[in-house]
Amino acid sequence: MSPAFFAGFTCGLLILAGVFILLRKLKRPALLNPLGDFSALIPRTLPEAGLAFLLCLNAGLGEELFFRLALPLLVGQLTGSLIAGAALSTLLFGGMHWYQGRKGVLITTIIGLIFMLRALHGTPLIWLMGLHALMDVIALFVRPALTGHFSRSAVTPPAGQPLS
Repeated sequence: MSPAFFAGFTCGLLILAGVFILLRKLKRPALLNPLGDFSALIPRTLPEAGLAFLLCLNAGLGEELFFRLALPLLVGQLTGSLIAGAALSTLLFGGMHWYQGRKGVLITTIIGLIFMLRALHGTPLIWLMGLHALMDVIALFVRPALTGHFSRSAVTPPAGQPLS
C-alpha cells in the first residue's frame, strides 16, 4: 500500500474525530449513537485495543475481498449473472452482521449495496478496503472514545483481580 493511502486514511480519521468532537461539544449525543449493537467488540484494555485494531484491518481487507470480489464472481460464474452474484453477496454481507440486531443488518446491507455499486462502477477495491477499515476504526475506537466509553470506571476487572 502506498504512503498516500495511509496519509489519506490518517487525515480521514482526524477529520472525523474533529466532527465527532464538535458534535459532542454541541451536545448532540444522538448523532454519536452507533448504527447497530456491537458493544461486545469495543475494546476495554490496551491489549484488546490492539486486537480490535487488527480486527478492523482484517474486516476491511477480508470482507471486501470476499463480498465485493470473490463471492460475486463465483456466483456470477455459477449462474451466468453478475447481478445475481452482486445481489446475493450484498444480502449475505448484511446478514452476517446479525449480531448487531435488525438496525445493524439493515445499515450494513445498505452500506454493502453502496460499496457493491461503487465496485461495479470501477472504484478500486483498495479504496473500499480502506474505507471499510476506517468505518470500523471509527465505530470501535473514535466514537467510544468521544462518548466516554473508555473511562476507567467502565473497565471491570476479572473476578479476584484488582483494577490497575
